[in-house]
Amino acid sequence: MISVIICTNRGDFLQNILSNFKKQSIKDKELILIVNSSTVNLNNVQQDIEDHHINKYELLQFPDQISLGECLNKGVHAASFEYIGKMDDDDYYSPTYLKETYETLVQTKADVVGKGSFYIYFKRNHELRLYNPKHENLWIVNNGSNQYKSSYFLSGGTLTFKKDVIKRVPFPAVNIGEDSGFQQKCFEQGMKMYSSSKENYAYIRHSQPKHHHSDVTEDLLKRRSVFTAITRSPGGFFKERQ
Repeated sequence: MISVIICTNRGDFLQNILSNFKKQSIKDKELILIVNSSTVNLNNVQQDIEDHHINKYELLQFPDQISLGECLNKGVHAASFEYIGKMDDDDYYSPTYLKETYETLVQTKADVVGKGSFYIYFKRNHELRLYNPKHENLWIVNNGSNQYKSSYFLSGGTLTFKKDVIKRVPFPAVNIGEDSGFQQKCFEQGMKMYSSSKENYAYIRHSQPKHHHSDVTEDLLKRRSVFTAITRSPGGFFKERQ
């Protein structure tokens, strides 16, 4: 049904990766876990995967000098299923996240689906904010001008697409901006892109600036978002909304 691609160079986020994948309600799924580091012990990673009783998986390892974008492309090529879901190693995904994004992709017949409106959880002060409000459940349309706008951006940790998309538009060979570069090329080529609901996902913003593979500042994220709640965890927030 769907292959989940996750790339990491941080062994301390392995438990978050495996927990997010394991709890997804979709049964027919596989994990493509890419370790983008030569120093992480792959035998230990494999043991952790098996301890989580994840039966269908591919474990790949590439040295640090291979870019994040290249790792993602290799992961897509290793996938067994027609649909690809890209998830990040440090974010929050509810148990129904993958079900929602898969069903949205199939029902809309889009080439690429993601979340344009999404929650951001600032760990420093436990603040949850909604980024880019009112940009959910809508098409991202190229009217021929090819002018890609920042408001079109879908969170990189929520990108879901048909496997053959990567043949036309591979992820760029960079470590920062590989997701936005991919989206812009898809937009310019006239692919059908859709922003799904704001639910079931939260981008976790850590207080250490160097933690993120992004040059977006906390000030910018707050300017483009609205306050939602103070909560000990995004998981608790989503449970209360059910």
